[in-house]
Amino acid sequence: MADILKIENLSVRYRVYEGFLEVINGLSLYVREGERVGLIGETGCGKTTVLKAAAAVLRTPPAQVKVDGIEVCGLRTDSRAGLKNVRKNVSMIFQDPSSSLNPTLKISTQMMDILKSQFPGLKKEEYKKRMLDALAKVSMPAPERVLDSYPIQLSGGMRQRVCIAMALMKDTRLIIADEPTTALDVTIEEQILNLLDTLVTEQKKSLIIVSHALGAIRKITDYVYVMYAGNIVEYGRTKEVFENPRHPYTKGLLAATPKLTGDGIADGIAGDIPSYLNPPKGCRFADRCPKATEQCRESAPVLADDGTGHLAACFGAKEGRKNE
Repeated sequence: MADILKIENLSVRYRVYEGFLEVINGLSLYVREGERVGLIGETGCGKTTVLKAAAAVLRTPPAQVKVDGIEVCGLRTDSRAGLKNVRKNVSMIFQDPSSSLNPTLKISTQMMDILKSQFPGLKKEEYKKRMLDALAKVSMPAPERVLDSYPIQLSGGMRQRVCIAMALMKDTRLIIADEPTTALDVTIEEQILNLLDTLVTEQKKSLIIVSHALGAIRKITDYVYVMYAGNIVEYGRTKEVFENPRHPYTKGLLAATPKLTGDGIADGIAGDIPSYLNPPKGCRFADRCPKATEQCRESAPVLADDGTGHLAACFGAKEGRKNE
């Protein structure tokens, strides 16, 4: 299958008062046609930075983006035509629907702008039909009323449904969802994720999603990348990674997930993400890893395959080792 999204050797740093934050460190990531891919990790690991770079919406400056050591604006979008091409072919759903929608414009106006950029020259009636169809697909109650509403007149769940509808009505092959349920209450979180999964599958689109709801990631994705402090530390089929994690960080992340049975308090990972101002030269997880060696602190491990397509960046990850 062809790669819909191909990121190779991406580095991103931010200029701050003290110097530069070396956030993304030579990261590579791929999404193939028809795949649903998850990206998981702690807050502050750089997941949103990667997605914004992929969608060419990362603000530069303060960010400085390099691909293969060459500074670019976004992902090889230094030309206006390249930038327009990326935004035409990628749909992105942001964390907070309130900040994604213009509070001064009605929903119909904002949806119309997207349709006109994608399908210029249609009649007004056709535009309205497409908007109503898009809202109906996300199970929006009273779509006619929603079109005539301002964002503040809608609930958080309705605003997020609008954002999903806007992403799906674009003629794009890839949808990037950055924690699409962050602003929602738990009663509709799973509903929104299942809805997104169903619509992406029906429309045969590719999806890359960031979510702290690991149960949802396990349920709706085919493959998963585990990210820590700007690096991909593990990758593989979602079921395999969740059932047989090879990297100590992945094991700690899964162990920290609250148990539905209520059996005890979920374990956390001791320590904090290292400073991006002065990141360690070896494995960035070494100071928090209970099995770190001197080799881990001196050299940065690379992703190694166990022979099944399950990759881990850890000197201690042995081929075929089961969860300890």
